[in-house]
Amino acid sequence: MGRIAGYYGTGDASLVPCAIFREMKGRGNYDALIYTKGEVLSHSSGSKISGLFSDDSMITFFDPAMVPAIKLPLRTTDDIMAVCDVDLYNRENLSASYGDNIADAIWNDAELFVFYLNGIFKKAVAGKLDRLETLSFLDTSLRQLRGVYAFACKTDDKVYLVRDLIGVKSLWYDLSGGFAFASEKKFLEKAGYTEVKELSPRQILCYDLCDRTITFHDRDFLSELPEVKGSEDSVRDELLKLLKDAVSVRVPDEDFGVMFSAGIDSTILASICKDVAEEKGVSVTCYTVGLSGNTSSPDIICAKKIASELGFELKVHEIDLGTVEEYLKVVVPLIEDASVPKTGVAMTMYAASVAAKEDGINVLFAGAGADELFAGYNRYKQSGNINQDCLKDILEMHEVNTYRDDTVASFTGITLRLPYLDERFVEYSLAIPDKFKMCDDMNKVILRRVGEELGLPEIITKRSKKAAQYGSRFDQALKKLAKSSGFNSKTDYISSFEGE
Repeated sequence: MGRIAGYYGTGDASLVPCAIFREMKGRGNYDALIYTKGEVLSHSSGSKISGLFSDDSMITFFDPAMVPAIKLPLRTTDDIMAVCDVDLYNRENLSASYGDNIADAIWNDAELFVFYLNGIFKKAVAGKLDRLETLSFLDTSLRQLRGVYAFACKTDDKVYLVRDLIGVKSLWYDLSGGFAFASEKKFLEKAGYTEVKELSPRQILCYDLCDRTITFHDRDFLSELPEVKGSEDSVRDELLKLLKDAVSVRVPDEDFGVMFSAGIDSTILASICKDVAEEKGVSVTCYTVGLSGNTSSPDIICAKKIASELGFELKVHEIDLGTVEEYLKVVVPLIEDASVPKTGVAMTMYAASVAAKEDGINVLFAGAGADELFAGYNRYKQSGNINQDCLKDILEMHEVNTYRDDTVASFTGITLRLPYLDERFVEYSLAIPDKFKMCDDMNKVILRRVGEELGLPEIITKRSKKAAQYGSRFDQALKKLAKSSGFNSKTDYISSFEGE
């Protein structure tokens, strides 16, 4: 699924709600499905929907080649309207709860998700739950899901906004002119909204359309993490078991890819993906990106060696300085951040996504979260409480990393899957003793032990990995381009693309 947006009770001529949707105009072949004033409108291009909207509308964009528009649900027979960006991993378990034939009747994640929401609210009505009780019941019910999601659901006179607990899928809202929401901050800002806020993954928002009040429900997550007991070997074995499960439920029934930098995180991921893919009868390709030149980037050099040794299918995507600049024109406005580190990482994500999409790949695995869970950054070496800092970083990932990655992947039509951010895996990893994460100046110790158990060579289990922007040499590219363009710094150079 693609991006979502909506607005209610704006009533201010200075706002231009249609601008929320015009952003999709240049993003390729997307259909728009709109629920507005009691009817559903379907349009084959985001460029054709300008001016169609009265107030009180919800919209979702999608690739018609993957999701035929005629069956995409925006509302159900029980008058539950919903737009969602969802990727479910336990689809079969949810389908089973609706009967033997539901898998044939419900053919995509969005449709199943809406049916699931419909069931939740029907039970809430039958139980005569008040607003706070309904919010709590919705929270409890959503925890049965394995997957990532961001959705808006309208029932009766209330609109609910929710996203997955980690915050892999993004969702923003604004109350400065009625009530508006969108997958991306820029959708609202371009419409003239001035007080755009990111919805916390640990909150459910309920907006009452009648009295225009807002209610939040706090979702308890990662508040109690009793330290894992046992030997290093037993912790390693449980960690590997949980990671294999996290990968297995995410592997699709089609060929897919892995972002591969040849570090410990991505190599473990690629190794497990390779085994699961063989069992499912699909293929997996590793994608490594970097700056072209007389000498390949460090990530590409190492990736070729490791792929050959471990039997990985590898595709290398090297780009020159001119292509880097063309990519920047897309990436900088997209991520809404001109900082050098964020741009460098986003460039790596974008280059890999472009390469994968050109090969017909729709699903791409990445190792996001491993550094935060296992003290992978150098700053952890000065930490007074490693696990507390790891917890803080995981809780703040939606503000720093996942919005960037989700936005870039969605722009290219890629579904991003992040096994290290599986909720069960995260809960266990954050309870692992500090001594199993950092020892004798070596970081991610327990993850390296997992790599040894998988039979990975020492070049990987002992490798000190550079950040993506350095291993790919994209940071070096930014420095060269900034200098040749007459800018004093990389930040000034990157900032020049913000208005593209």
